[in-house]
Amino acid sequence: MKKNVLVVVLLLMLSSLAHAGDVKIRFGILPVLDTLPLQVAVNDGLFKEHGLDVELIRFSSALERDMAMQAGELDGYFGDIVATCMLINKNVPMYIALTSWRTTPGFPLFGIAKSPARSEWKLPELQGAKLGLSKSTIMEYLADRINEKKGVPLDYFSQIEIKKLPIRLQMLMTDQIDMAILPEPLLSLAKLKGGGIFATAEDLDRPLTVLCLHRKYFNDGAEPYVNFVTAYKEAVTRLARHPEEYRQLMAQTCRIPQPLIDKFPIYPYPMPTLPTSAELDDVQAWMKERGLLQEMIPHELILSPIIP
Repeated sequence: MKKNVLVVVLLLMLSSLAHAGDVKIRFGILPVLDTLPLQVAVNDGLFKEHGLDVELIRFSSALERDMAMQAGELDGYFGDIVATCMLINKNVPMYIALTSWRTTPGFPLFGIAKSPARSEWKLPELQGAKLGLSKSTIMEYLADRINEKKGVPLDYFSQIEIKKLPIRLQMLMTDQIDMAILPEPLLSLAKLKGGGIFATAEDLDRPLTVLCLHRKYFNDGAEPYVNFVTAYKEAVTRLARHPEEYRQLMAQTCRIPQPLIDKFPIYPYPMPTLPTSAELDDVQAWMKERGLLQEMIPHELILSPIIP
């Protein structure tokens, strides 16, 4: 009996020593759909298999996450491409490691919902409608790009600043505003509760959210970065092959409302790539127009120097 106990203790010690040299990454996230591959990589031990100790630190708001990254409390960062450029412009030492989501036909991560009272209204009737959104964010960027795609001027709708998503959704469903730009799964929830869908971002063909890593992980051969991307690829592959195995994980970590849990689609997450130069220029040009940037940031300060 004593011999068996000793063997168990030795195995535990060896396991502990094996992971003692793991590279620690404190990764700031939001509880949203485009972080599911990260959740799979942690849940299935994929980062551990590649010598990384990745801790996903969940924030309730983008503001809190950004403040933590600026304060040096995080080593990695999930965020939209607009917020990412703003942080890099403030000299936060990080690179975009990979694109976590880009617009994909059939899978509308963002869209503009109509209130129940306006659910049947068409474009001409909606001129001047009150559109709830958060300004200086990816949502305002998408609202502008949707307007362009619809062939209407940027001031066609009356934009109303409503930063908090639960309040924005509540105001929409009680007809206090006419329209709101919402992420999934709130977009589907609005439709389920009697709202309409005006437009989605699924056909815009551009990156929306990214994963970033501190620049220290790109030094001396960039082994931590390479291992991070390798583990992430494995997570994306598992999700593609066996999506239903991760439905409960998605429900728990991505805030899927109870009425949608059984049927909400598990998205086809893209394999790691970087935004193109043209895509970066488009976002930065919009940011300059909105007064969020004074000058364009050189691409080499934004993008990983290594292609994932």
